[in-house]
Amino acid sequence: MTLVPVALVFVGVAMFWPRASAPLERADLEAEAAFAVQMPGADELARVGGDRRFTLEGEQNPFAGHIYGTTATSADVYAFYETELARLGWRKQLPPYPRSTAELENRIYCKIGAEFRLAIKNQDTAFQAGFYRGRTYTTVFDATVLSGDPRSPCPLLPRSPRPTTRP
Repeated sequence: MTLVPVALVFVGVAMFWPRASAPLERADLEAEAAFAVQMPGADELARVGGDRRFTLEGEQNPFAGHIYGTTATSADVYAFYETELARLGWRKQLPPYPRSTAELENRIYCKIGAEFRLAIKNQDTAFQAGFYRGRTYTTVFDATVLSGDPRSPCPLLPRSPRPTTRP
């Protein structure tokens, strides 16, 4: 028995065996069309991002995004991004949305393997005054693409309320 035919069968099976998609890396997120979406009239205040890291808290997924300031209202920001993201195939997640202490509100959109987070910032607590470069904005927001689990459904299924026990 020769090993060559066995090795060829093994290689062939390995090449065509279905496998789960690999999680997106920062470069993949920056190549995503949603990363380049910028609301007309909004000033880019910062470009943010990070690579995949492993910490004591566990794996930290990569992310890539921008922080913008605009004279538009938060409702206008949401309306613009909802339209643009839907055009690019993103779907809105159902609330509730987790929020940081520097955020007034946010929304989350998804594609398989990725999440787009649009967060309206509290200008008084999110950044130091110098960050705004002497400009005044009605709305400051963070538009960020994050790597997600490629096996998770999009949108995620709504959570059912926790059962309550009665004494």
